[in-house]
This record gives sequence, structure tokens and C-alpha cells, in this order.
Amino acid sequence: MKKIFFSAVFLFALNFSNAQLYNSTNMFYTDAGAIVFVDGDVYNDTAGHIKNNGDIYFTQDWTNHEPAFGLDATAGTVHMAGANQLIKGSQTTTFNNLDCQNTGTKTLNINTIVGGTSGVLSLNNAPFNLNSKTLIVTNPLPAAVTRNSGYIISETDPAAGYGIVEWRMGNTTAGNNYVYPFGTSGGTYLPFLWNIKTAGVETSNGNMSVATYPTNVTASPNNMPFPTGVTNLADGSGKNAASYCLDRYWILNSNNYSTNAVADITLTYRDAEWDNSVSGTTNNFASEDDLKGWKWSGSAWQNPPVGIVNTNANTVSVTGISGSAPWTLTGNELICGDFFIPNAFSPNGDGHNEIFNVRNKCIKDIDLKIFNRWGNLVFETTDPAQGWDGSTPKGKDGNEGVYAYQAKGHMNDGTEIDKKGTVTLMK
Repeated sequence: MKKIFFSAVFLFALNFSNAQLYNSTNMFYTDAGAIVFVDGDVYNDTAGHIKNNGDIYFTQDWTNHEPAFGLDATAGTVHMAGANQLIKGSQTTTFNNLDCQNTGTKTLNINTIVGGTSGVLSLNNAPFNLNSKTLIVTNPLPAAVTRNSGYIISETDPAAGYGIVEWRMGNTTAGNNYVYPFGTSGGTYLPFLWNIKTAGVETSNGNMSVATYPTNVTASPNNMPFPTGVTNLADGSGKNAASYCLDRYWILNSNNYSTNAVADITLTYRDAEWDNSVSGTTNNFASEDDLKGWKWSGSAWQNPPVGIVNTNANTVSVTGISGSAPWTLTGNELICGDFFIPNAFSPNGDGHNEIFNVRNKCIKDIDLKIFNRWGNLVFETTDPAQGWDGSTPKGKDGNEGVYAYQAKGHMNDGTEIDKKGTVTLMK
């Protein structure tokens, strides 16, 4: 095997675009202080290996086929210095420090290891897409992952394959607060916090792996697909609770511990994942204030739900968690009640019965039309919260008399609304 040493700044293919550092049968050595810049791809073939004590910059993709992980994992920094870039190949790469530069998305096409014993994944301002792969963080300290505005995209469901962050914390230390800096593909930051209260005891490579993904808010039933092993969303009475469960899951797995750590967790969600006023949603929540954590016990959801919601921060915090389980958030079901459609109203300014509308807490969308006795349209709205105040399209007060109404739309659960009748306008 040839050996190539770099002990100073080395600029590879600086004047060429789409260049490649192709390492087929060589052992590359970079001393501390050395810089290798590749304006293109880094390609490590089956017999290539890199001992990096310095800095390697590359602007396109990293490919590794060498079974010994391509890099020595205890020194040096690799900088992803391009726009959108991939880490790929047939063999996993082990990085010590991995520095994500610029704002382009860095995407895994293969499971990847970062951290050595003291190395850091620096997200900076870049999205880091797990792409249904596993990112293994081997530095056991909470500072092993840093960010400015960057985030890790998990987001894939079990059918596609979870995007997992496996953090090898080892014999964890009480007081360590680990932040899994998840975010959505649209850029919303949704961190998961694992704040250790009682240390765990590992057997080997003890780790807490976490994945999260959203579900379709407009599907009926929603909250599908379930996490692996989950068979239902039945509440304590056996009723399907899908319509008042958050449209997101978290999958927690504590691995390789003889005694699991005990921790407080914080789950972060988007308003659109619960809000029953979002267009098309099948959610039926009474209030965001009711949200609590809900844990799958292996055969059923553990009741009652637990935790404290912070609606300003969009978080639910749960104390004293240990072991493995899928989680979601659940609240109280909105009780819709019967429709109330008045047969008369009096828009005369006295503050009583001033507005005519179709009244029910669970109306998702509606088209309400009012016609005069000649069949002319005098009012129309598609806002469930808006009603008719008796005025005409020209802004004049309507005449006393009988008017016809027609209301078509849908309830939060998808039930169709089709109401017709008459209402008397009184002065």
C-alpha cells in the first residue's frame, strides 16, 4: 500500500470543478495543521484509508467502500464545505469532527458514525437529513452535537424506515441534558430533550436512540402509520382516540443497559399537528391546554396520559421516564353537541341575538348562503365563525321578513353538513 503524507496546506484540484480525490490503494496521512481542500468528491475505495489529524474540506459528496470505516475516528476534522452534499458508499464512515458548512442540506445515504471519543458534529446552519438512516454519535457528552440554526431531519415513518439518532452515552451521568436537535423538512425546529436524573449502567455501547415522524393531519383515520409494534390508538374506555391525538410520534429505545437511566423528557410539536382549525384536519381537540404525553406500554396506551404542556413553547415535559417506548401526545375530545340554528334573529343593536349562524363547536368548513323571498343571494360566507348581521350586499339593512338559508360543509370528523330552512329577520 502506498503512503501519502501531507504536513502543510494542500489544495487538491482547486482550479477544477467536479474534481475527485480518488483513494484506491493509498494510505493518506494528514498531520496536525495540514489542510486538504477537494473541490469535488472524496472517494475512498475498498483498499483506501485516511488517517486524518488535520482538516479535509470537500465540496461535493463523500463515498466510502473501505470496510475499516474509511477514516480513523479519533482525530482531525472533515468539513462538508459545499451546498447539498451526500455521505454514501457501501461501508459506513467514522468521522471524528464533522463540520457542516453553508446552508445546503447534508444527507445520509448510509448509516454514519460521528464523534470518536471527544469529536463533535457541528451542524452550524445546515439541515442534516437522516434519510431513513442511523446517525451514531459516539462522544458521550451533551456537547457532542452543536448548532446555530441547523437541525437534524428524522421525519420518516416505519414503512420508509426510521431516521434515527443513536447517542452512545455509556454509563450516563446524572444532570446531563442531551438535546436531539430535530427539525422538519420545512425548517421548524422540534428538539427532543433527554435530561438524565439517575444514571444508567451499560453492558456495552449503551445508547438512547430516538426517531420522530409526523402523520397526515387530513387523513381519516389520521395518525397513521403507527410506529412499529403499535396496533391501535384506543383510549382508556376502548374508544379510538385518533382524532384527539397529536399527528406526530416519537420512538425511544434504550439499548445495551443492565440498568436503564431515568430521565425527564421534553417533546416539541407544531401547532399544525394538533390544531383542529387547520384546513382539512381531522383533529377534534378540545384545547391545546389539555395535551399530555401518551406512552405505548407494549400492548396498550398507558393511562392516564402524563406531563405538563407549555403552549407558548409548544412542548410537553414528562418526568421519570425509563426504557423504550413509542410516544405521542393526546388531549381531551371536543364534545360537539347538537346543531343550533335559530329560526329568528334581531340585529337591532341591543346586544341580543344579533347574528344568524349555524352553531356547533366541530364545524370544520361551511358554505352558508342566505336568500331573500325572490331567491336573490343576499349573504354568503365560508367562515364557520362568521354569521349574517342582516345587511345586504350593498351595505343596507335588510328588510324584516322571512329568508331562506342553505348551509353545506363538513364536521371535523368528515361528516357532511347539509342544512336548509328559513329564518325570520326581526327589528
